Amino acid sequence: MNKLSAFVLAVLLAAPVRALEWHVRGPRALGMGGAGVALAQGPIASYWNPAALGRPSSNAYGVQVPFGVHAALTGSVIEGAKNLQNLKDGATPPTPAQIDDALAKLDQPGSGLRIDGDVGANFKAGKLGIFLNGFLDAGAVPFVDRVNTAAADIVAGTNGSKLIVKGANVAELGAAYGHELPFAPGLYLGGALKVMNAQVGYVDYFVLRNNSDRSNIVAKLRDGARKSSNFGVDLGSLWDIDRSFDGVPLKPRLGLVARNLNNPKFKQPDTAVAAGLSDKFAVNPQVRLGASVSPFHWWNLAADVDLTRNLTPVDNAASRQVGFGSEFNVFNRSWINIPLRVGLMRNTAETSAGTVFTAGAGLNFLHFMVDASAAVSNKRVVTESQGQEKKIPRELALGIQLGVLFGGSDEEREPAAPTREWKSAPPMDSQPVPTEKVREASEKSHQDLKAEELKKTAPAEKPAADKP
Repeated sequence: MNKLSAFVLAVLLAAPVRALEWHVRGPRALGMGGAGVALAQGPIASYWNPAALGRPSSNAYGVQVPFGVHAALTGSVIEGAKNLQNLKDGATPPTPAQIDDALAKLDQPGSGLRIDGDVGANFKAGKLGIFLNGFLDAGAVPFVDRVNTAAADIVAGTNGSKLIVKGANVAELGAAYGHELPFAPGLYLGGALKVMNAQVGYVDYFVLRNNSDRSNIVAKLRDGARKSSNFGVDLGSLWDIDRSFDGVPLKPRLGLVARNLNNPKFKQPDTAVAAGLSDKFAVNPQVRLGASVSPFHWWNLAADVDLTRNLTPVDNAASRQVGFGSEFNVFNRSWINIPLRVGLMRNTAETSAGTVFTAGAGLNFLHFMVDASAAVSNKRVVTESQGQEKKIPRELALGIQLGVLFGGSDEEREPAAPTREWKSAPPMDSQPVPTEKVREASEKSHQDLKAEELKKTAPAEKPAADKP
């Protein structure tokens, strides 16, 4: 157990040598299957779609603090590593068949573990957003020693099979702005400019090394990490079709966002360059499309799809998410609401990824908001097969968020019932006129109109000629 814990801790503090996958930030989007581009709202819109900062909304000012973590396991890398450790620590020497089986599971193509997380503080004042966010992307891929495979090599720990741990911790400080085009009602454009500081690291985790090596892996990651800075540019657009065309049902919206368009690059650590990697770690651009409809004031439907095929820290494993979700607002009032969310999410870049089920809820009371969501895959993977078999879900995610929001308009909430006003009786001269008087007045008007028409059509009289 200590070995596995040390390995997971190493992954959490590592840095990838490849690009980042899209982070599903915030429990609202996570609960709705990762859909957030078209429904972006509040301070966190700086991330999901800066164009949405320009929309009138029920939270024009405030702060949101999201936290999220996501883990995905591909192949049998954990199973192979755990089985190999059990063979080393076993009471009897391992057999060649047991050794071959453990190494084969460790060496399965596409195997790897990736963990990503995010935390930050997002502020909004009118159409302006200020954000400070941190993103962690880490992964581990296996390298198998096929030379030192004798039982004595396994027991002595001289087999060099390892997990290459790599990851990046990227901090962003920036500002975002969104605005509705004056000549195109319902069409919003926005962008974000940010300073990015990255800490990139690379380290080898030898599966069969002694405890002292495992305990030093955190120090190795910290000491060997390379820090560098750059800047990033994000752009977003949002079309609120209902504002462009009157009478459009369901309040449809379309959104498009592109992150890190300038492809910012950061320095790789010396250990990564020595292993044959490039001296630069690139954060590749990401493009995501979203759509939403609102059949009722209390019901929202949304869907997102990655237009780019995003790389991950695991070799030969990519990410291209598509997701769909629904949100039901139980009370939907300005001072209290309980949103309930469900959704589905799938990585279309991996045929064996399975479907991820998501769900979440929140409580909005006065200006304070608390939200939480979780996601779990319908597929399970084996983490240990020698002895008692153990399985865990292939993919897990968790998100929570605290917020304080106020100001703005309530256009997205169901309008309250109109207040009944009691009026006094009208004065006597404005009382309803009897039906008989109305009929007589109508007949008189008709006769006057007919007489006027006869005068106009009658020939005019000629004046008499003067006599001589």
